[in-house]
Amino acid sequence: MNTFRTLLPATLAATLLFAGCASTTSSVAPEALTAHAWSLVEATDADGRLDTALTGGERAPIELSFHPDRIGVSNACNGMGGTYTLKGDTLDVGMLMQTMMACEPPLMARENAIKQRLEDPLQVQLNDTATRLTLRNGAGVMTFQPAADHSDH
Repeated sequence: MNTFRTLLPATLAATLLFAGCASTTSSVAPEALTAHAWSLVEATDADGRLDTALTGGERAPIELSFHPDRIGVSNACNGMGGTYTLKGDTLDVGMLMQTMMACEPPLMARENAIKQRLEDPLQVQLNDTATRLTLRNGAGVMTFQPAADHSDH
């Protein structure tokens, strides 16, 4: 029993020390998001399979545009926009407002899919050169690149 009493505080202290080290997160600078529009290049669902709902339809890829405290979504069925907050590496999108046009089924599915992906907070990751934006949550992973660099499609 004496060994247990001696080890418990040491174990607890080590756990708290390592937890404190692990909680350090990298912050994404808002300026990196607002520098240009972001074009969707790949989307996978929670199981890692390609998410064709996000890439379906005949339009150009979905684009996200960030402005201070506002986000815009284009190339779905309707244009959408709303507020967002960026805290550290977590993006939280507010309720999106949109126009109310009807489109062909693949574009309606694309619109529903992007809205669902943006409903829950997303972990934001930018590569070192700020040319690849990854948004991740329980629904899956979306990868974007600057729209200007996506001119080959």
